[in-house]
Amino acid sequence: MAKSVVLLVGTKKGLYTMRSGDRKKWTVGEPYGAPAPVHHAAFDPRDGSMYAAINSTWGGSRIEYSRDLGKTWTVSKNPAFPPGSDRTFYQTWHIEPGHAKTPNVVWAGVEPAALFKSEDRGETWSLNTALDGHPSRKQWVPGFGGMGLHSIAIDAADPSFMQVGISVGGVYTTRDGGASWERDNTRRGGAQDRPDVFSCIHKLLAHPVAPGVRFMRVHEEVYWRDPGETAWTFRTTGLPSNFGFAAAIHPRDPKTAWCIPLHGMKRTATDGIAVYKTTDRGASWTRNDAGLPKGAPLESLREGMHTDRFDDVGVYFGTANGDVYASLDEGKTWDRIAQYLPYVTSVHAATID
Repeated sequence: MAKSVVLLVGTKKGLYTMRSGDRKKWTVGEPYGAPAPVHHAAFDPRDGSMYAAINSTWGGSRIEYSRDLGKTWTVSKNPAFPPGSDRTFYQTWHIEPGHAKTPNVVWAGVEPAALFKSEDRGETWSLNTALDGHPSRKQWVPGFGGMGLHSIAIDAADPSFMQVGISVGGVYTTRDGGASWERDNTRRGGAQDRPDVFSCIHKLLAHPVAPGVRFMRVHEEVYWRDPGETAWTFRTTGLPSNFGFAAAIHPRDPKTAWCIPLHGMKRTATDGIAVYKTTDRGASWTRNDAGLPKGAPLESLREGMHTDRFDDVGVYFGTANGDVYASLDEGKTWDRIAQYLPYVTSVHAATID
């Protein structure tokens, strides 16, 4: 049974840790790595490690890891492109602990878009050359946020089956652990006349326990995929806009997910901040805003939403205004549990047993 939660809150000025035993009273620690922006931080439930993508413009970007729940941190040997490459490591967008069957493996998505693998729990990194050498790489272009590989979705049953999401490059799938990759942008419904928009992935998630289930936000649409399917099913109907970044999937129920719609041009919430929930794989959506500031044009980024793994699941999201909100009833009602932080770039809930 889960005992506590540590929220890893990445901001534009360091990593904040928020800790709670009852999920009602929270303590907020001093920022680590400030004033460097932290695009993402993740907890590895396999061994309790934490990882942080610290992207400093002074001194260079780096990945750090902690083996003691954030008390101390160690700088890893950074991802690096091989000598002679036409690219140089700029920053890390996402860190994904590997499958339980591969206990020492950790993955990192970086900018310029590339996938790196660690086989020693994040101490050293090697480039996935099969994806890097894919013939379509020359077609990848930067979006507003740069050209990053920011989503890594590992199948619940098979560690060799995974997808990555690239802005702007689309989805790529491997079934052999990264030895080969196929473009995976076939879809049912949606804007078929805009492949560039579909290829601008905003967030791609694999269900943590249900094999084959995927939930994805692209630049202007939402998609779902069930086991055995090879195309993405359009699931935007029922949302107030087709744009957004933040998304989360239920840690046990393979039909339930959440997202935060935004105005496509303003990049802020439409009709005030709200979290939309589906319990039927995106066939329908319900607006939830109880406890959220009415009419507030807030924004949440692609790493800005996550869930814990308590029996009664907690859902969390952060905003560009420096707020963090929590729901203990799966998104129906919300409480602000932190405010006045720097611009929040990521929220990750570490469930501590």
